[in-house]
Amino acid sequence: MKKVVAFIGSPRKNGNTATLVNEVIRGAQEAGADTTVFNLYDMNIKPCQGCLVCRRTGHCIMQDDLQNMFQAIVDADAVVFGSPVYVWQVSAQMKLLWDRLCGLFDENFQPRYAAKSLIMVYSQGNPNSQAFQISFQTNEAVLKLLNLQVVDTLLQAGGTDPHAAANNNELLLQAYEAGKAV
Repeated sequence: MKKVVAFIGSPRKNGNTATLVNEVIRGAQEAGADTTVFNLYDMNIKPCQGCLVCRRTGHCIMQDDLQNMFQAIVDADAVVFGSPVYVWQVSAQMKLLWDRLCGLFDENFQPRYAAKSLIMVYSQGNPNSQAFQISFQTNEAVLKLLNLQVVDTLLQAGGTDPHAAANNNELLLQAYEAGKAV
């Protein structure tokens, strides 16, 4: 059975990001996957201290909620990261998580674990779907260092209404199908 782990980096538990991530998860569940969802706003994630212990050992020495999340990524076949776009980038909670994932590669920048499929989910207020593509491409390159390979990117543009994604049947179907495919 495949394992899929998702991370929601939005404070809105029923907003656009959560709606799309949950639809990806629904598709994965219907395809038989074992799923876990973490809402980062409910988690205690301390900022990276730059001690580099994780690069040597594969484990962060700080004790917080990251330990379970890190292990969930290690055990997963596929990962879903969902975040609203704040100032051209993912939310601070998502960035905290990403900063702490350096243990996924070693001191020589070599991945410790097999490649995992990655679905990126973004929601943005800007109606121009191309507005933040440079940031999305940068994120994809950084996550590739961690051996997380983007297989699909979902974007709710013009999402100032927190229910825009729930009313976007085409995007909901795309999210569901992305979940089924992993």
